[in-house]
Amino acid sequence: MKKERLIYLDVIKAIALVFVFSCHFTRSLEANGVGFVCKVLPDQIFDLYIGSFGVTLFFIASGASLMYVYGEKLDWKVYLKKRFTGIYPMFWIAFLTATFISFFRDGGIRKGVPGWKIIFSILGIDGNTLWWGMNFYRLGEWFLSVIIALYLLFPLLRIGVKKFPAVTMAASLVIAGLCILFFHSQMPTGCFVLSRIAEFVFGMVMIWYCPKIKIWQFVSGVALMALAAIFNPGRYSDMIQTIMIGIGAYWGLGFVFQKIPLGRVVTRIVEFLAAYSYAFFLTHHYLLEWLTARFTGITLERAEIYLLYAGCFVVTIFVSMGLVRVNRAVLGVFSPVKKEKPE
Repeated sequence: MKKERLIYLDVIKAIALVFVFSCHFTRSLEANGVGFVCKVLPDQIFDLYIGSFGVTLFFIASGASLMYVYGEKLDWKVYLKKRFTGIYPMFWIAFLTATFISFFRDGGIRKGVPGWKIIFSILGIDGNTLWWGMNFYRLGEWFLSVIIALYLLFPLLRIGVKKFPAVTMAASLVIAGLCILFFHSQMPTGCFVLSRIAEFVFGMVMIWYCPKIKIWQFVSGVALMALAAIFNPGRYSDMIQTIMIGIGAYWGLGFVFQKIPLGRVVTRIVEFLAAYSYAFFLTHHYLLEWLTARFTGITLERAEIYLLYAGCFVVTIFVSMGLVRVNRAVLGVFSPVKKEKPE
């Protein structure tokens, strides 16, 4: 029996996508020396960087989505194969395409970088290993390596969530706390996978034990975000602020969007953005840097900023759609549909 689609998870993923895109849009303007009189969205919401806001929402929603699908039954081999085919082929296609374009645009590929470092890109961890020196990174950022690790940990976390939910949730928070206190490296704490387990596990616990968000959770979520904004624990560690805002926003947004009917058109848009979120994530940063570079040295007015933002968003959507289609075609070549024998 097909499970009911939880539209609020799609809404949360769509909001996360917009937040991450918006912060990278602003950063791309700054990196390319493009002047602007306003920002499409502020850099901070509830005293949390908007990019971090989007990422925590995505981690929580990803944990919830996996638990919703695999909570009752999980075949390790099938799961790992599906995760592999869902992540790596599309990443490799996007990486090769971006590298090919950059080769002709820039006249070379990372001159001076040892060739063996291509292994970081093959594994999808080049965004995080940048903290220890240049490599062949093109797209995906640190987020990709963390989500890969969380997906690998999911089968074990699933056992803990089903058998010992309170202990597993508490342990994940303790691990995050230990990372905040003792993880010191060139890589920021928030880019270290163990520091993000709490958000992922929270989504798993919520979807398994409380798929319908209650009014008390909504109130608690609003209160949690208010406390984070007022007292700003981000002064001590941005991860504290991130976890508080992520949990609060999940409860708040989840409750609101499971109550408010979105209508057919909006629902289709939200489902579309959620479905293409991974491809969008892979393509948006590279495209933003490329597209905004055309305006270097120019100061854009408000209307021009909105027009450029909308144009970059639409281009990224179409490129993401193309990437998904190419990926399906490639997977179809290596995994052809078996024809049924006539009776």
